[in-house]
Amino acid sequence: MRQRLLAGYAITLLLVFSAYAPAPSGATTGGTGLPAEPAPLADSPVSAPLFADSPYPMGKRGWVFPLYPYSHVAARSWWSLDQGVDVGGDNNQCGAQLLELAVASGTIVREGLDGFGKWAPVLLVDSGPDAGRYIYYGHAAPALVAVGTHVSAGQPIAEVGCGDVGISSAPHLEIGILPKAASNPVYLPAFGETSHEAMADLMDAYRAASSAYKAQEAAVARDKKHARRHRHKHRS
Repeated sequence: MRQRLLAGYAITLLLVFSAYAPAPSGATTGGTGLPAEPAPLADSPVSAPLFADSPYPMGKRGWVFPLYPYSHVAARSWWSLDQGVDVGGDNNQCGAQLLELAVASGTIVREGLDGFGKWAPVLLVDSGPDAGRYIYYGHAAPALVAVGTHVSAGQPIAEVGCGDVGISSAPHLEIGILPKAASNPVYLPAFGETSHEAMADLMDAYRAASSAYKAQEAAVARDKKHARRHRHKHRS
């Protein structure tokens, strides 16, 4: 089970493996269970700067899904609530195998937080619904951009850390959002304070990423089918 070190510190539960139904080793690190998925918003997608090479579109709640590639991300059933949301790869992927992306445009204002050691970029969002708020990326190493860098939504900012990165037992990302009243990123949200909000944003972004990924896979399948027909036609 996760060991709480101090109130307000990042808490990351140790992995517990079931003998009958083992979870992906990097996918769940404790926390509470997954809440009911929020219904999709009816309004138009949020308009905000998107990285030119972003692999995902932006969700309607204003986030781009923060882990890439989509094919390595653990199923939603293995995500869990913490001070933020714990989500990882489906097979302990880390380093260059699983990149962390900026969920929104903003500036990296800090690297390192209590409970995560020096491995936690903090993004100060400057557009969309979360403008003016801090979003932290726990257990991220190495950072791919320096403190002070302005980034766009979907831009790589770090890698999922390999090994023990802060208080963790397996590679994963804990992503969370500080309360609206937070004036600096030093103090993390309390357990459960903003994690459901982060989960709702994350799920919405995941839906957008999933739709884009499935559309891309379908397009590849159509192209392969067309190529096979073309080759067969020329052989006839």
